[in-house]
Amino acid sequence: MAEVKRDYEKMMNMFQSTAPETQTTTSGEHIDRENGCVELSISMLEHFPQHPFELYTGERFEDLKESIKEHGVLTPVLVRKLDNGNYQILSGHNRCECAKAVGFKTVPCVVLSNLTDDDALMIVLDSNTKQRGITEMKISEQAHIYALDVAVNKRQGKRSDLIKSIEKNLEILSNNAVSETSSLLGKKLTTMDTVGEKYGISKNTIARLLRIDTLIYELKERIDEEEFGVYAGVELSYLTQQEQEIIDEVICEFNYKLDINKSKQLRELSKSGKLNKVTAVDVFEGRYKKPKTSSKPSVKAVTLKPKFLSKYYAADVPQNVIEEEIETSIDVWQKIKDKFNGLSIEEIKEQVETLLEENI
Repeated sequence: MAEVKRDYEKMMNMFQSTAPETQTTTSGEHIDRENGCVELSISMLEHFPQHPFELYTGERFEDLKESIKEHGVLTPVLVRKLDNGNYQILSGHNRCECAKAVGFKTVPCVVLSNLTDDDALMIVLDSNTKQRGITEMKISEQAHIYALDVAVNKRQGKRSDLIKSIEKNLEILSNNAVSETSSLLGKKLTTMDTVGEKYGISKNTIARLLRIDTLIYELKERIDEEEFGVYAGVELSYLTQQEQEIIDEVICEFNYKLDINKSKQLRELSKSGKLNKVTAVDVFEGRYKKPKTSSKPSVKAVTLKPKFLSKYYAADVPQNVIEEEIETSIDVWQKIKDKFNGLSIEEIKEQVETLLEENI
């Protein structure tokens, strides 16, 4: 089945160009409007599952509620029809909640049809980020939005070069995430600029926040509360979930402060398989010792040429016999070198030949 290319921008323009309403009705009936809107009962509207945006609370909720009470719902709610006969809200969750709080029974809606779940999700993301301004959101919320956007495009087979580049270079960003303006990913990642332009941020920021979205909830919350920064969070994102839980437990128990250097040390311990509660405390207390590297690299295999071996062995001598004698010879040679320590190979050879001649 051919993929249908969705023009989300066109959908949003249609939605946003709808003539504003001056008043909502209190009837539960569907009322067609000349501008393409229908009046839908709030009871028939369902929230988008796992809605990635935090709904209004406090003063912001009260301000919108008072505006709707005085002027009605000026911007229609964007919805799609569900199989159960209800409608799913794509944009307008806060308007619906405030209208319901005011006492309205219906709200004006624009109904979009023939949408896949990914289509619906992209409209949710695009419409909400345009209305709210993504940079005003919490860091964890921004991170989740970018992750969802990337996931949708990956499933749809779009921007595959972008996805591969992000996944390939996250390690580079983590190890050298100092300058926001430095181009760590090189010219091959120019497609990341497209996403950056969409959200008004740099391609490096997108890559870092994709890592932040993989953190456990508790650590993301600490970033939102500015207990530590994004760069430190990126380092922690390479820890396992269990290790992240240990770090959160240690911070909570001892009220430790985390910085970029400590987060890098924690990651090093994780990489060496030595991160636990005790070693984590050592890091926060300044007692961290860098894990020792593994033993020196093994010697490469050496192949002896048949022409050389034929000087000492007949063709019918088994290979295992040759290998055993060569190993024994090397052991003897090492003892001879130790005996004549400081002499060159030629000098040692002369000494050995002299001793052999004297004993013949």
